[in-house]
Amino acid sequence: MTRNYDLVVIGSGPAGQSGAELAAFFGRRVVIVERNKPGGVVTTTGGAPTKTLRESMLAMTGFYDREVYGITMAASPQVAVEKIVERTRHVVELLQNETAQEIAENNVEYLEGTAKIGSNRTVIVTDSRGQEHVLSADVILVATGSMPLRPENIPFDDPDVWDSDTFPSRGRLPKNLFIVGGGPVGVEFATVFAGLGVKTTISDLADRLIHTMDLEMSKLLTEYFERIGVDVILGAGTKTIERVEGKLEVTLTNGRVLHPDAVLFVAGRMVNTETLELQAAGVEVDERGRIKVDQYYRTTTDDIYAAGDVIGPTLASVAMEQGRVAVCNAFGIKLKGVVDPMQVSAVYSMPEVAGVGLTEEQCRSQGLDYETGRCDLSLLPRGAIAGHGGMLKPTPRYMWLLILVGLPLRVTETISGAVSDT
Repeated sequence: MTRNYDLVVIGSGPAGQSGAELAAFFGRRVVIVERNKPGGVVTTTGGAPTKTLRESMLAMTGFYDREVYGITMAASPQVAVEKIVERTRHVVELLQNETAQEIAENNVEYLEGTAKIGSNRTVIVTDSRGQEHVLSADVILVATGSMPLRPENIPFDDPDVWDSDTFPSRGRLPKNLFIVGGGPVGVEFATVFAGLGVKTTISDLADRLIHTMDLEMSKLLTEYFERIGVDVILGAGTKTIERVEGKLEVTLTNGRVLHPDAVLFVAGRMVNTETLELQAAGVEVDERGRIKVDQYYRTTTDDIYAAGDVIGPTLASVAMEQGRVAVCNAFGIKLKGVVDPMQVSAVYSMPEVAGVGLTEEQCRSQGLDYETGRCDLSLLPRGAIAGHGGMLKPTPRYMWLLILVGLPLRVTETISGAVSDT
């Protein structure tokens, strides 16, 4: 039997949930199909769970106040990590239950199972018992998110080789850890492990950490990491990870050989589209497998839309807006026409780094006339009271960046293409 809907949403993450609930608010009959847990990656392995790891580490270790007050960890590292993992599991369950409740309260149906897109705007869902459900829809919204990239040359079957999905389930604290990937996820995990007293090394093929952020901010973050004992290796990829005489051995492209207790591979993510049969549905993807969409989040097939990480990595808040805009354009709802084009980014490391708009390097490469100011937050009353400084770096009309750090800043001048003032 085929069930008919105005909208079928595949994926219950931020993009899918927000789009579904908005359509239901305007009287559409909506169902969400989710193969994992309510909330998707944000409530399962990424997003809230990783942020909980960070917050729990800060609370358990006094990491943020060590240099100000001389506070050290009271509990042993292993006891601390057990409590942190326990706390993270509690938050995950809470958020999954809350998401399920919100979906139900907003009159959106929920179906757990694996989906594929059929002909004539149908979605075939196979549930855990192997039973198939056929759903037809006027509009389909694909919001299946992403998952950790797992290259074939990385031995993930080794119990000491992890990705961002598998670490929380291990519950074991290594003596030293090698992190592959200096993007937001790698930097956030480096914060957690370094705070727990683990000798941490982080590497990236790029010439700096979080290379999509402002160059000056990236350098400050690297300096801070090195100050707290994190070994930062840049411009080198990971050639091999293997067991040699029972021990892990990591060989980098620069010839350096490491012997960590564990490896955390977080060098990229890939989209969750493997079961959808997009090609048969006429939905085109790019060279990275991401779904191609136009400015209205419409795919190359009429009445099939896509939003969130499945079209490119983004923040949860941006994905929510994409889901809403897609629904508004699909049903002619005159509420939201576009997503704010201003680029937004945030890294929840310690220190935190966030930005809005173009970086200084992007302004320069585009030939834009700009000015850049810098404010040392440690010299302001709030910073002095807290005992922690930081930098606020505004570029009028284009960018605001904030980094909260515990080290003095060296740069305080204002820079323009033709003007330089103190």
